[in-house]
Amino acid sequence: MELSKLTVWQGIVFTLLWAAYGSSYLLRKPLGVIKHDLQISMNISNAHLGWLDTALLLPYAGVSLALGSIGDRLGPRRTLGMGLLVAAAATVPMGSCYSLLPFLVLLAISGAGQALCWPAACTLLARWVSDKARNSAFGVFGTCCFVGGVGGTALSVTLLAQEGWRGVFITPAIIVGTLAILVLFLAFEPHERGLMIPGRVFESQQTKKVEPTQPAQVLSMIQVFRLPQVKEVSLAMFCVKAVRYALLFWLPLYLLRSLDYAQTQAGLASTSFEIGGVVGSGLVGFIVDRIFQGRALLGCSVCIFGSGLALIIFTATSFLGPPAHVLMLGLAGALNCGPDVVLAGSVAAGIGERAGGAASAVTGFINGMGSLGTVLEGPLVAFASAHFGWGVLVPLMVGFSLIGAAASLRAHRLTRSPAEEQLPLVQPP
Repeated sequence: MELSKLTVWQGIVFTLLWAAYGSSYLLRKPLGVIKHDLQISMNISNAHLGWLDTALLLPYAGVSLALGSIGDRLGPRRTLGMGLLVAAAATVPMGSCYSLLPFLVLLAISGAGQALCWPAACTLLARWVSDKARNSAFGVFGTCCFVGGVGGTALSVTLLAQEGWRGVFITPAIIVGTLAILVLFLAFEPHERGLMIPGRVFESQQTKKVEPTQPAQVLSMIQVFRLPQVKEVSLAMFCVKAVRYALLFWLPLYLLRSLDYAQTQAGLASTSFEIGGVVGSGLVGFIVDRIFQGRALLGCSVCIFGSGLALIIFTATSFLGPPAHVLMLGLAGALNCGPDVVLAGSVAAGIGERAGGAASAVTGFINGMGSLGTVLEGPLVAFASAHFGWGVLVPLMVGFSLIGAAASLRAHRLTRSPAEEQLPLVQPP
């Protein structure tokens, strides 16, 4: 009976976390879909258009870097639920803005609200699964980012066609707010339900009278940065997320202006990158365990390099039309997004655990450093496109991919033993 109760609650919490974090992309995707209409409506230049991305992502990165340990102090359930509520509340009035400044302020509040949601979701998920199941659990959980992205694009395109750009915000905000409330009322930790998870190091510690509420080690931002491999993994995440978010926010506009797609067609075709991301995220655990014998960083290096290669082929075969575009963008998405989940999840948390139970702080820091890439991609793409044309987008992303592959390979070479990359993903305090 106890096993049945445990299984039911594991399923409920996993599904709720998957849906809740994935829903955050319903708040982000409209920004990529409505850029063309927003630019015309508010008379925004190409150079200033990049500040939209920055307004959302700079607060996200700053909060992740400086306040990553809040999840350990406040608790992952409250951190995730309250963060999503703040982001949803900031999204509702965006459609009422008639000038750029208030729109940027609301984007900043939304980004700050979302900043700690990923570390909180990862920490809470890890407390509900056994050590043995964590690779597969995190791989499947990572698909929520890309399913959410695809769903967000489809919802935004539909609402844009029916109601115009001002009507794309309220429906996503209602969905996210509802899921945030469910998280606050249902996503408790196992010990709060009177449950223990078999096959976890932490559970064996409990039998030795180690208190489950013992606080994790609190590291400063400088201390986290000085940990072995953090610099290399952070650079790899910087590059991977720069590519991912550049294509997330700019690919529809690139297809529209560089490859002569219609607006709706460009929005839908751009989802091929995220559909590929769903596949890559779902398979990444299997690839790391079976092909690379658990060497996650080596596997990430190969995949990131492959993503850049797929983008090169996409450019070289652009004359073949939409079917070839969709195929190569899907492959690039699979090879880019799989490493994203591993680097910001299992690898980051493993480094934090080896540092003395600081998984949330290290995960937040590496995710925040990656988010700096998302901050810079907006102004960089806007500046480059204004001076060199939209054709420069893909070569820029190829360059980031090559740097990211080299950084991940460097981090792999710093690993003292193969077993280090196969340590449990997250050990709760």
